[in-house]
Amino acid sequence: MRLREKFNFIRLTKGYSIETTFGRTLWQDSLFLTFNFDINDISYSIITQVVTCTGQERFLSTREYVLDGADGIVFVGDSDPKKREQNRRSYRELINFAKPKDIPFVVQLNKQDIDNAISVKDFKKLLGLPLEDVYPDGSKVVYPTCALHGENVVDCFEDIVLQVIYNYFNSKD
Repeated sequence: MRLREKFNFIRLTKGYSIETTFGRTLWQDSLFLTFNFDINDISYSIITQVVTCTGQERFLSTREYVLDGADGIVFVGDSDPKKREQNRRSYRELINFAKPKDIPFVVQLNKQDIDNAISVKDFKKLLGLPLEDVYPDGSKVVYPTCALHGENVVDCFEDIVLQVIYNYFNSKD
């Protein structure tokens, strides 16, 4: 929703969302955004398709389907301390999927606005991430976010788009 708001002027579709009766998002698909840029006097256009899926364990096969063919991934962790083990399991699942295929990914820690939210430092320890704020390339190790208010959501998306573009221009194919 925050990406639709931010990129309203360049989106190709409205996207859609399917939610449970409890307000949990099951699926959001078909948000297409187009970006135009120049590198060394050559013009490029890229179309991004943003596809999301739920992290609940029973939807593992859905995630595998959605991730097949992905050029970049945003892993969204939950700041609820009760979700520590689910975060760890989901992150291991991501690593097992993304690393062998050399798919770039960024990490968000969402719901940082809730009471008793897990700290970014504790989240990094939980997932075995570097404790520094940023990697040597300047990208954040973890983006603390609050999707309700849009905090850091667009920054995180921009980072993964840049990593995908970088990979494209530096691929060995």
